[in-house]
Order: sequence, then structure tokens, then C-alpha cells
Amino acid sequence: MNLQELLRDFTTQSIPNCEITGLETTSSRIKDGFLFFAIEGHHADGHAYIAQAVEAGAVAVIGTRTEVETTVPYLVVEDIRYVLAHVAKRFYQNPSASKCMIGITGTNGKTTTSFMLKEMLEASGLRCSLFGTVKYEINGEEFASLNTTPDSLQLQQYIHKSQDDVVIMEVSSHGIDQRRIEGLEFDYALFTNLDHDHLDYHETMEAYFEVKARLFTQLKPSGKAVINTQNSWGAQLAERLEAQGIEIVNVPHANLLEERAKTTFPTIKGMHNRFNAAMAWVVAEDMMCTRQLLIQGLHSFKGVPGRFQLYPLTTGATVVIDYAHTAEAFEFLLQTAKEEGARRIFHVFGFRGNRDRTKRQKMLDVSTRLSDVVILTVDDLNGLSVEELLAEYDELDYSGTVIPDRTEAIHAALHHASSGDWIIITGRGVEPYKEIYRHGTTTDDEMVLLYQQACHAPQ
Repeated sequence: MNLQELLRDFTTQSIPNCEITGLETTSSRIKDGFLFFAIEGHHADGHAYIAQAVEAGAVAVIGTRTEVETTVPYLVVEDIRYVLAHVAKRFYQNPSASKCMIGITGTNGKTTTSFMLKEMLEASGLRCSLFGTVKYEINGEEFASLNTTPDSLQLQQYIHKSQDDVVIMEVSSHGIDQRRIEGLEFDYALFTNLDHDHLDYHETMEAYFEVKARLFTQLKPSGKAVINTQNSWGAQLAERLEAQGIEIVNVPHANLLEERAKTTFPTIKGMHNRFNAAMAWVVAEDMMCTRQLLIQGLHSFKGVPGRFQLYPLTTGATVVIDYAHTAEAFEFLLQTAKEEGARRIFHVFGFRGNRDRTKRQKMLDVSTRLSDVVILTVDDLNGLSVEELLAEYDELDYSGTVIPDRTEAIHAALHHASSGDWIIITGRGVEPYKEIYRHGTTTDDEMVLLYQQACHAPQ
């Protein structure tokens, strides 16, 4: 595509007349005829790689710095992430316009809702692409997930490549704020809930909410919102959207949902997962999928890796590995264990270094109220030393057990639990931690659990 056509409306500078064969933000992936976007990121500055990109074949460069010397046309823009998203949309001929696009946002439940919805729609004969925390899947092929929401260029490339009928996306607040979904057009936008999280990034709950709400400004003219209004933030969002004339698909009230759960999705454990199922159900139902096929899809749903994943032990105890990392998620998870008849609950979890410290006490309060034994450990350190993170723990109102090494913390719970007890391990689910713990190279909670069962659990 011609560079003048690609950059029309995005710069007042004179745009040279040249053909562009591809777009790229990473200099090592540049090929002949590419347009290179020199983006200043958290870990690297693309302006430092302009010479490398040009040597590799870039015929033009977009950047934000004014004092740049290069042998190819260089154009300056103010908001490069915005320009990248819309140039990619133009280059790939707006692929989201011809797909059924479903975006799911909220603090908790995005992953489970997306997997449930995919199961229901595929039981109804529709092929689905999926983008989220656990994996990306396009045309039946799976790819590793680097971010919950891929960047705008990747998304346009993936959707252009997709031959699936439906694209289901988890949409993170970081993804919205960093313009990763900029330019996409959605048929359905879902809001699961909002809980205290990511305030190290957004600073206030109000700012966090407003970022989430931006997803709903990207609905197609015929697009619909699906909102859990039993969360106060959801109720506020629904009121706003109704005033704007946006159609809202109602999610059943809790009492009705409880009745429906007994007949429609009885195997789904926990009220939080019933809400996730209800969110998925109303979308699929609105897409004219038949009730029988939706039930079939739910009954074949085997869960999501690292989300309420059950491991029965030979001792008669049960282990649950879950991604929960907010107070509300803890509440749902621990209450579900009680509903399922847990004799005692052992809760193993930790906090991440250089992340939102303001939510820690709330999480700890919920855990100590609903658990019989709390074992506080660490999550990713993110640049802190163990000693520095533990010093922050000393500021919390907590006098219970602290075992810094995550492997040892899980071992302690396994050692003390007996028949009928539930061991709840929350953190990154089955995603790897950055740290290497004391016993070998086990890097995620599932691998730690399996290692401990093999080497340290009571015989």
C-alpha cells in the first residue's frame, strides 16, 4: 500500500510517494519495503534501532523524536501508538469489521468467561479465535500468550489471518490504556466486574473504571453491551450506556441465576463461575445459538488451566490452583471451597514486588476470615529482594505464618493437611513465576505441587 494513503490524516508533513510492503515495531523483523515504527517502550526505545531497521530494508520510519538522522523518510507524530493502530487497521483493511468481535473486560472472570463462550459457540458450529491470558488461538492453531491483550499491530495481523467466524478477546485495562485495541470494532462488549486492582498503574478506582469503560465506545453501530449490574461499577456503567442509547443484553439477577444454575449448568462450581457462565450464555443466546447446543457446550467445558483447577490427593485432601489476585476473587474462591464441604481451608498466597500495595490488607483480611490456616509467601519479586518485600509485609496487620520460599510454603500446607481439607494456592495459576525456588527449577504452582507430591508429601 502507498505510504501517502497509509498516513493520510495522521501527519501534516509532506509524505513521500513509496510503496509499503509491511509494518513492524521490532527492527529485527524488518524486511524490504517495510515501514518501521520507532516506539519508546518501558524496556527499549525504538529510536535507538532506526539504523538497524533501515539496514534491514525499512523504506520509511515513524517516530516521536524530532532530532533523528536517517537515510530514509522520517515522519514525526505525537501519539505513535494511536497512529500505529490506525495505520495497521488501514493496511490490513479493517478486518474486525467483517468478523463477529467479542471483547470481555473486568477485573475477574475474563479468562473463564472467554473459554466458556468459546465452548458454547463451537458446540453450536461456529469457529472461534481466542486472545487472552492463557493462550492465543487462530484457525485452530495455538500460540503462546505474551500479554492478555496483544499489541494493536499483532491484533490486526491476527484478525486478518483468522478464518474463524468469531473473535473472542480478553481486554485488559493496560491493553485499553496503551491503545492495543485502538481501531477495533466490537459486536459485543462484556463487563464482568471491577475490583481493587492495578492501582499502582491507574492510581484510583475511578480512573481504573473509566479506562475499562472505554471499551464500550468501540462498539459497532449495532453492537451490544453485556454487563454484570450486580457489581456497583457495572450498574454505573449500564446507567451511562443506557443514557447513550446503547443496547444492553441483561444478565440474570443472582436469584434467577441460582435457579438457572441448578438446571442449566449444575456442574459449574461457585457463584462467580455461575456469573461467568451467565455472561457467556446470554451472548451465545443473543447470537441465536440453540439452548440444547449451549447446554452441550457447557457440559463439555473442562475448565481453564490455572482457574479453580482441582487436584485430589491420595491423602484425601484437595488442592485448588487459581489465578485469584484480588479480595473479591479470594472471597468467591474461599466461599466456594466452603460450599463444596471443605473441612479446613489452607490458603497459600503471596504478593508481588513493585505492584499495587494498597490492595494487600484487604486480600489478607478476606483470607484470614475465611481460611483456617493462612500461609503467606511471595509471588514475583519484580526487582525487589526477598528481604525488601518481607519488610513491606511487616507493615501489614498479620501475625500468622510467613514462608518466603513458595515451594516450602506449598510443602508446609501439603504436610499439615489431611482428609477433607482443601489447600487453596493462589497466584499466577499455571503461568510461570520469574523466580527459581529452593527445590529445583519448578517455576509455576502446578509444577511445584507435582514436585512436592513426588518428593516431599507424606507417604
